[in-house]
Amino acid sequence: MYLRITYSNIICRQKVVIIVKKKTFMSSDNLPLKCLILIAFIGIIIFPQTAFTGAITGIKLWGATIFPALFPAFIITGCIIRLFPMNSGLSYIYIILSGLLCGYPLGAYLCGTYHSEHPDENISSRLAAFCNISSPSFVINYIVNQILYEKIELWKILLCIYTPVIECLVIIMFIHHKDIFCGINKNITTKKQMPFRISDIIDSSITDAVNNMLKLAGYIIIFSCLSQYIMLLPINNPVISTILCSITEITNGIFLCSRLNIDTTYICIIITAVNAFGGISTLMQTAGITRQNNINIKSYLYGKIILTIVSIVNAMIILLH
Repeated sequence: MYLRITYSNIICRQKVVIIVKKKTFMSSDNLPLKCLILIAFIGIIIFPQTAFTGAITGIKLWGATIFPALFPAFIITGCIIRLFPMNSGLSYIYIILSGLLCGYPLGAYLCGTYHSEHPDENISSRLAAFCNISSPSFVINYIVNQILYEKIELWKILLCIYTPVIECLVIIMFIHHKDIFCGINKNITTKKQMPFRISDIIDSSITDAVNNMLKLAGYIIIFSCLSQYIMLLPINNPVISTILCSITEITNGIFLCSRLNIDTTYICIIITAVNAFGGISTLMQTAGITRQNNINIKSYLYGKIILTIVSIVNAMIILLH
């Protein structure tokens, strides 16, 4: 009798576990994400060559463009942060200049690092969307030389891309000028114990740089594959597929924008908007690289939308007049 009760209890517990697992899978929590992962899994099984092509494209982009540009910058920035902790309002100037010169996603990474060391401040979260932008190297080598083929003057393109950024940054710094230049964070001490030996500083900086670059590689490959799958959709309108790819990933989106059958001036305006927004790929890269630093991704997204609108207005003024 005892054995029967024990066996029946075991069977009941197994049924309960199965029911709980089914309810957990079908629950509304993260249901869209679960569906997307299942769709991606099925897509890889049905169209493996598309996933392979997307992965190769992402690896080439990461290895030939992103890694050489950002890896040294991450190492040098890591050494600077450890040697000269960001404790004063002048650190915002360093964050802005580094973000504008080095490109995605160093600006957001520095904003997150500063915010983690100074949790009471909120300026860095507002700066992240505007100092996390494409580098001049990417703009010149890719957008100007490979996409637009110098059909529009370089100085006009640079004005279209960086004038809106400077305008938004100036407005933010003007609003918070008292906090920035009065040094409200002078009495806040950094939480991290800084290494004293130069070998420790370089070693820690290289380790952080490798982790960040590998994380970026993963995001770039995922969204490169997603762009390839978007091209498989039965969409006859090239404008719709271009919009979807531009929202997803910036590099492929800019390439497709250049193939639209419209005037080059309007193509440049669209490319300026795509570059300002950055795509969901750079949004996820920013979220992943600043996850431990409590950067508000919603505020970052709102800032990117504002920058996109301001960029369109500036590009129309510069190119159409």
